[in-house]
Amino acid sequence: MGKFLINLCMLLLFSGLCGQEMPQPSYHLEKPSGPQVDSILASVNGEPISLLDVIYESSYSEARLYAVYSSSDIFQEIQKLRKRILDEIIDRKLILLEYNANKPFEVPRQYVENLIDELAMNFGCTNRAELVVKAKEAGTTVEELREKARIQVINQIMISNYIYTVVNLTPREIHEYYKKNVKEFSSAPQVRLQLLLVRHDREDFKRIKAELTDAFKNADGKIFTGMVRLYSSGPGAMRGGDLGWIEYAELRPEFAKAVKGRKTGEIVGPIDTDEGIYFLRINERKGAVKAEFSRMIPEIKGKIEDERRKKAYDAYIAKLRKKSVIRYFF
Repeated sequence: MGKFLINLCMLLLFSGLCGQEMPQPSYHLEKPSGPQVDSILASVNGEPISLLDVIYESSYSEARLYAVYSSSDIFQEIQKLRKRILDEIIDRKLILLEYNANKPFEVPRQYVENLIDELAMNFGCTNRAELVVKAKEAGTTVEELREKARIQVINQIMISNYIYTVVNLTPREIHEYYKKNVKEFSSAPQVRLQLLLVRHDREDFKRIKAELTDAFKNADGKIFTGMVRLYSSGPGAMRGGDLGWIEYAELRPEFAKAVKGRKTGEIVGPIDTDEGIYFLRINERKGAVKAEFSRMIPEIKGKIEDERRKKAYDAYIAKLRKKSVIRYFF
């Protein structure tokens, strides 16, 4: 449970600390009459969930959507993503309510403290005092972070102890699953990109376009990252515009054409689109990999187990939803 739990908590706690820095790319796409960042999207037994709560968890995935969808489709895709994240937040609240109603176990304090220590290390803090300062700069406290960590520990233990079951599989079941899902266990060629967007409606658009075009003729990764933080209106600007790994087949056509045949480390652009111009830096590449059955057995078993456990999880959540009052305000 440890590694998964730490990753889950780090996602939520990190977003809390970094919320002041992270740009929210979708604001440019929302209609003027649409919801504000503090709008209430839903409630669980009267407890509200705001748009900001959702954005904290969806911002990184939203950034990736910019490399896949054009401006005409991205608004709808972001709305789908946020709805999925909202439902996940609701599910976690339902599990917490179930725990509070029955208190089936004591929350291991050491698990919570381990998460706080892991958080401190990831932010380069050598002690708790430094984490206190970091938290204060972000408008929160270590106690608030500790409570978030405690809630995540509760959720994961509830899931592990009361939802997940042991799955016994036969060799035949494993092989049949592999044959039906062979493509799932092979990876297509992928690329890792950084993205910088300059929108057409920017007042100094022409000047910035010319300056960046010239600067990127001989720029390295550090320069590109710095320029993204200074000038980009795109997703993840404070993270240097890193989009993570994306399959070539998923790239929007303009990007796929621009990076085709270019070398790792190259900066391509400007790429003209409806919303503005993009510059892309090709950070890394991965070739296609065809998986052999014998080497994939552990992963296949994991996939089957995950599917069966998800089925049990969904049934559990459906039961909790039936006895709760959930309202959506959109």
